[in-house]
Amino acid sequence: MSQPQPGRALAFTLRCLPTAQQRARHMTTPGGFHRAYKSDVQEDNERTLEALLRAHKPPTPLEGGLELSFRAVFPTPKSGSKKEHAGMLRGTVCHTVKPDLDNLAKQLKDAMTRLQFWRDDKQVVRLICEKRYGEYPAWEVSVRRIGRGRGKHGAS
Repeated sequence: MSQPQPGRALAFTLRCLPTAQQRARHMTTPGGFHRAYKSDVQEDNERTLEALLRAHKPPTPLEGGLELSFRAVFPTPKSGSKKEHAGMLRGTVCHTVKPDLDNLAKQLKDAMTRLQFWRDDKQVVRLICEKRYGEYPAWEVSVRRIGRGRGKHGAS
């Protein structure tokens, strides 16, 4: 997979339930030191997302200013009427429950940064995101170079 040219996108779908970045947990060690850590669930979610992303990773980190676009698709709940279910699939009934959209963005951006889709997530200068209902859970992701960067890691 090569570097996308300005305007061309690297696009893919990950078939899994989108998860959000959770808040760090905190504890005090027996020596009185404060320590922040991730929950086991958070670490499992990160490993799953990274494993699925790995197949789509570009051979070298993307350069310049980037647009990250994603849609987090959640399955419709088992409860509710057929009419409500149909509205969810049409998009007229919005996904207004947890997880929060900004925490979904953080989870995806952090995983893509760790895998070096780009050198630093500050290269993401445009973020377009949505959460909605669908038949199957998924992350629908697109990364597009929208211009060259300025400075040490963005010049291209």
